[in-house]
Amino acid sequence: MTSTHKFIEIVHRCGKQNYPIKKVFRRMLDVDLFLHAYGKLYSNKGSLTKGIEGDEGMDGMSLERIHSLIAELRNGTFRWKPSRRVYIPKSNGQQRPIGIPSWKDKLVQEVIRLILEAYYEPQFSEHSHGFRPLRSCHTALEEVQRWPGTRWWIEGDIKGCFDNIDHNILVDILKRSFQDTKFIKLIWGLLKSGYMEDWKYKRTYSGTPQGGIVSPILANILLNELDQNIHDLMEKWNRGKIPRSNPEWVRKSSNAKYHFKQGNLEKAKQQRKASMQLPSTDQFDPNFRRLRYVRYADDFLVGFIGSKAEAEEIKREIGAMLADLGLTLSESKTLITHAKTGRAKFLGYEIKISWDNSKQCWVTKNGTRFRTRSVNGRVQLLVPRTTIVRWLGYYSTKGKPMRRNKYRSNSDFDITAHFGSEWRGLVNYYTLAMNVAILSEVYWMMSRSYQATLASKHECAARYIRRKYQTREDGIRCWIVRVEKRNKPGEYLTAKFGGIPLRVQKRGNGNDTAYIPYLSDTELVQRLQADTCELCGATGAMEVHHVNALKNVKGKEEWKQRMIALRRKTLVVCPSCHKSIHQN
Repeated sequence: MTSTHKFIEIVHRCGKQNYPIKKVFRRMLDVDLFLHAYGKLYSNKGSLTKGIEGDEGMDGMSLERIHSLIAELRNGTFRWKPSRRVYIPKSNGQQRPIGIPSWKDKLVQEVIRLILEAYYEPQFSEHSHGFRPLRSCHTALEEVQRWPGTRWWIEGDIKGCFDNIDHNILVDILKRSFQDTKFIKLIWGLLKSGYMEDWKYKRTYSGTPQGGIVSPILANILLNELDQNIHDLMEKWNRGKIPRSNPEWVRKSSNAKYHFKQGNLEKAKQQRKASMQLPSTDQFDPNFRRLRYVRYADDFLVGFIGSKAEAEEIKREIGAMLADLGLTLSESKTLITHAKTGRAKFLGYEIKISWDNSKQCWVTKNGTRFRTRSVNGRVQLLVPRTTIVRWLGYYSTKGKPMRRNKYRSNSDFDITAHFGSEWRGLVNYYTLAMNVAILSEVYWMMSRSYQATLASKHECAARYIRRKYQTREDGIRCWIVRVEKRNKPGEYLTAKFGGIPLRVQKRGNGNDTAYIPYLSDTELVQRLQADTCELCGATGAMEVHHVNALKNVKGKEEWKQRMIALRRKTLVVCPSCHKSIHQN
């Protein structure tokens, strides 16, 4: 085990015991740790995206550049560069600001992230699911599914969470655990590095750098304080083991049993039917309360069993907790919804409590079979109708299928792969919804748009596209396109659109796997450390040539054929060969 692995393991152990750690900055200046960070970053789509003017980018990465960066950190000459501010569209029509850091900042941020994750991951709440290993939106939604009998939903919305994080509060939290002035100063410099927009430098007075690698975990560290406070709030409100029985329900159920024993089957049936129209427990039992909570990034949902007045009091208490952290609870967007009659919105799903007295089933308990209500009180996840309408709009105009002309120049394989990835992502995300079959409306429109796009490309009728590519797998209609692999005759690549059953998938009871920090050397790092040019065979200082996508590498040049043969987006070459590649 290398010293780097031991260092991360020690950090993780200190985090488990909530023990302050020292001398972090000195130990983080390790080549192996920076190489691991590079191995994590190089495959990202934005690895070649450059920051402000003068940034070299990830292309041409070498051990020499990493040693130079470590030397800057060691002698105190390293300075964070302002990120380049860009805007990306949001689903509501607005734009989200994103900062693109330089390659040096990306590497240093990834090293900081590795250390912070190893330390804080054991301390984070089990109710937090955003930007954490082994957790996702689905694990958060699965936790909500285990909240039967909820009466009120509180949909939490933090006003501009990432943009309004107080730097002083965040750094004070970090100082409790990291008693290292240089490490804290490095993070403080990151928070104050600012950004460039329209060639003008602007300072940052609050917030974490959105788009930065370390931004999500910094936000989680601050919001973990909210998680712990709400955990204390749950202990304050939760009381009672089970709610008391409803007296009216007990009376009618007893009458049904009495008439059944007396042989009055008709009266027993009437009393039994009347009891099934009533809740079996007292919905207003003052000695029974349940408060549940789940958070994904800056979105959180609270489920409460109690009165509405108490739910409003809980909302005010959560607002006060956020105020202590320098954040604000949006009063207009933080809604209190009745779980039985209304629907809460969380992570793109609609959530409600099912209630239907007409649906009954036979249940066997202790050797006795009896009828019970099968769905009452259960949490149901649903695909919102607004989601269906929005996705239909992507592939239609005025209610009719629309061809996507921007893909006409692509190959049939690429068009099929693109439509297939969009459909697969949509179905896989909403696979927990009880009404996932409603996505068939989107599939019909997508399939018509797909046929229209290919028909427009080939200037033919859609029926010729169906004859050529349409097939069935397991009785489900789909479109499959195969192309022969380059340099491998007889082997084919396959692109598929469709063929996914629209069935509810139950994923168990969430993820209980424990997080274990582990640093593994990627293949690229091993090739870089070999110090051998993969073109001319020279030895010495090597550089890494990057491309965005291997499918765009076409030609008979030696470096292209070598990259295709390796099936990699990277090529380790000497400086002379790298210069020749860029000069064609």
